[in-house]
Amino acid sequence: MATFIMAMTINPNAKKAHPNLSFTVSETLDVFKKHNVRVNNLYATLGRYDYLAVFDAPDQSLAFRLASEINNSGILETETWPVIPYEDFSQIIG
Repeated sequence: MATFIMAMTINPNAKKAHPNLSFTVSETLDVFKKHNVRVNNLYATLGRYDYLAVFDAPDQSLAFRLASEINNSGILETETWPVIPYEDFSQIIG
């Protein structure tokens, strides 16, 4: 399994169009359940992004699919990064 971080921002148009935005965001994030992907951590942030999700996926293709489906909802815009533990990275770079 590979680990990914997905940074998400609420689409400005969605803020105007959806009176119960919290519920709509939760529905959008159900895409993880739909694909049987467990989100290890989900955070709300005070900064450039509104939410950060840390999740494991069997491969990069599924991570791409998740991001695409979330983006296609029109509620959230995503940026997704594959990550590895710092210790593993240290061994790679020597």
